[in-house]
Amino acid sequence: MSKHKLKYQNIKKCINKLVIYNLALVINLFVYSFIFLPNALGSEPSSTNFKIESYSFGGGGMSGGSSTNFKLNGVLGEVESGQISSTNFKSGNGLSFLQTVNVPPAPTFTNPSNYYNKLSITLNNGGNPTDTKFAIAISPDAFVSTTKYVQSDDTIGSSAVWQTNTVWGSSGFTIIGLTPGTTYTVKVSAMQGNFTQSAYGPTASAATINPTLSFSLSTNSLNIGTLTPGTVVSSSTVTTTISTNGTGGAGIYAYDNNSGLLSNSTGSTITSSTSNLGSVTSGYGLQGTSVTQSSGGPMEIDSPFNVSSNNVGILNTTKQLVFDSTNAPVTSGQGVFVLKAEASSTTKEATDYADTLTIIAAATF
Repeated sequence: MSKHKLKYQNIKKCINKLVIYNLALVINLFVYSFIFLPNALGSEPSSTNFKIESYSFGGGGMSGGSSTNFKLNGVLGEVESGQISSTNFKSGNGLSFLQTVNVPPAPTFTNPSNYYNKLSITLNNGGNPTDTKFAIAISPDAFVSTTKYVQSDDTIGSSAVWQTNTVWGSSGFTIIGLTPGTTYTVKVSAMQGNFTQSAYGPTASAATINPTLSFSLSTNSLNIGTLTPGTVVSSSTVTTTISTNGTGGAGIYAYDNNSGLLSNSTGSTITSSTSNLGSVTSGYGLQGTSVTQSSGGPMEIDSPFNVSSNNVGILNTTKQLVFDSTNAPVTSGQGVFVLKAEASSTTKEATDYADTLTIIAAATF
């Protein structure tokens, strides 16, 4: 073998070894890079209240992967911009997970009875599990600068309260303690043990109205007729009409100036009393004859005026309740009454027997 050929073979062996070494170096570098790559991502996702020690990014979840005591969750991925959303779901930027509770749709929020200090609300479960808890945010300025939360006693406060729809009231409930003449906006968030808390969902609005009270009388004068000894006479009827949205309802009161029918010319008085005029020698009083209402209430006649025939209740200078709406708001509540009187054979004759009644309406707000 020539000297030049021997040198060529030695050079070829060296080149082959160099290629093998270089290949091994590339493989080692690749392995080491793969092993240490996670460290380049920085620290684990965390906040004041949580830290994810082990995490990964992926393109979707999986079906199955569970047993009685075990469940394997997939990873939805990361939203770089915009929002993924549907009717009951919304996901913002950042990490998103497969198990996110449905965002509750807007609740039903109404003022069904002209309330001035409360509103009715019914939550929408949004397809969430029955043990899902909900928090209700409420604002008098559409959440521009004020956010309050419905409390467990149905008032409003500063901290969110989480309760199931059943506890809140699956058929609806009333939020109380609101300001009259104000439009309120509500929105709902959901939370369940296996899921992350949802965002607050779409809003709904309803308005309280201002307190109202209206009252009228069908007439402001009565003629009781001719007083004949031993005969009970009745006046024409007076109809009182009242409407109010007061939560405690309304009352109609009466009092008179003379505690009876007074003749200024003779100074004689046919004294008022609670009695059966057919069984006494003389007397005078008021009798409630009927009550009705368009809605609310119901109206009722109060004692001692809830009598019939020739019975009457006493009228004097003390204000007395004649009609009421049974502690409930009422629309066009009516109470009708008459005055009844009887003179005796000893009553002084006169043409000016008269009385002045004052009728008062009041509501409880």
